[in-house]
Amino acid sequence: MTSYLSSTERLPTKQHYLKVKKLLNPDKKQRGIIYHRGSDIQLRDDTDVELGFRNESNFVYLTGVEDAGFHVVIDLETDLIYLIPPTIPDGDVLWNGPPDSPVALLQKYDVDSIITEADLPNLLTQLNSQVIHCLDTTDTTALCEAGVDCNLINFTALKGAIHEARLTKFPWELELIRYACHISSHAHIALMQHTKPRQREWELEARFRWECAKNGMQIQCYLPIIASGPRAATLHYTKNNQVIPSGPHSLVLVDAGGERRCYGSDVTRTFPASGTFSQEARTIYEIVLKVQEAILERLKPGVFWPDMHRLAIHILAHELLRIGILVNGTASELIETGVIRAFYFHGTGHSVGLDVHDVGGQGVGVLASNSTNSNSINEQYILRKPLEKDMVITVEPGLYFNKTSLAMWTRVPYLRKYFNMERIEQYLPVGGVRIEDTVLITETGIDNLTVAPKTVKDIEAVMAMEK
Repeated sequence: MTSYLSSTERLPTKQHYLKVKKLLNPDKKQRGIIYHRGSDIQLRDDTDVELGFRNESNFVYLTGVEDAGFHVVIDLETDLIYLIPPTIPDGDVLWNGPPDSPVALLQKYDVDSIITEADLPNLLTQLNSQVIHCLDTTDTTALCEAGVDCNLINFTALKGAIHEARLTKFPWELELIRYACHISSHAHIALMQHTKPRQREWELEARFRWECAKNGMQIQCYLPIIASGPRAATLHYTKNNQVIPSGPHSLVLVDAGGERRCYGSDVTRTFPASGTFSQEARTIYEIVLKVQEAILERLKPGVFWPDMHRLAIHILAHELLRIGILVNGTASELIETGVIRAFYFHGTGHSVGLDVHDVGGQGVGVLASNSTNSNSINEQYILRKPLEKDMVITVEPGLYFNKTSLAMWTRVPYLRKYFNMERIEQYLPVGGVRIEDTVLITETGIDNLTVAPKTVKDIEAVMAMEK
């Protein structure tokens, strides 16, 4: 059985193209091609220092190429894929080494032919296409330089087809995502085992990156979030430069995941800096875990995501009433007024794949932005069609004591009655809790790809192990 975890095994990306072609449904009376161009190396401003490189995801999807400067042309009539490597000047070869030969490129990538950039105009003339499908983000400079009639370029159809195609994954893609999730999970465990108060957050970030890199995941799927103490209530805190507080309620929220061959993971764990949850921290943590487990139990093909988000809101409303943080209303009233959003102001999940917030969640797919009414349930992501087998999504409820959010909501006169400020002050030092797993939708339910511990008992046991 072929394993695609090796960095040298050729990925069968032609499957992607054929899937896209079917969704593109090209006009058989009209000869057409797909043209796309990958990303180029970027330099730090006014220097010759290269910035870290990661190729554009749609280009990786169609070609498997992770290196910079490539183009691709695909003939929709013959299904032949022409890969065009960048032209490397001799001076650059001197500094950076020689590029792969055409023979090597054909061995590495699931394409049919290698042509030079100089031969691109001849190829386009030979194909004599009546329509050229491009993404609206594609650099089409090479087409213009080749004398292509710009009126032949269609910037609309390809995007929807690729986004729809990327919603569900082939088995080899799932192998890569599973690996990324497992290694990221073990990196989270390493952080639990090595965290202590008065460390700098960046020490934990460095360890997470190292644990990923030593297992073949050099690139992070997104900037790691290492948020301790009150910063755990800030959703996208990435400064990671503060000292971890030593107070009894101090939590560390780590939202981080590496990627393997551009396929990513998304995992969040929240744990006590001291190794033991305070009563207040434990109370909030177990509410969030209750929400996540309720959603995980219900996921399967056919489920609509708004129902899962509403379930999360419903449980949170009941629990915040139970512990006295919200008062003077029923759960339904609290949901209708929107006050739950003072503590939970993001969506409950998203697609994962070649991007951490993978396409397919926008416009055509599963988890697209919808709600603009500030008084409605905060369905940041709304499902336009039900979940399907081989989709990969996150489940990431949270509960936060964010001073800015609380101030915004409690300054509204008719909403103040719902907030028990004395009880909020009691829980404010907890900061925030988020628990996030990346899961695969199967025929009958889910396969949870995330293996990092998440019960209070298990987290405290891991943190108590000898370092």
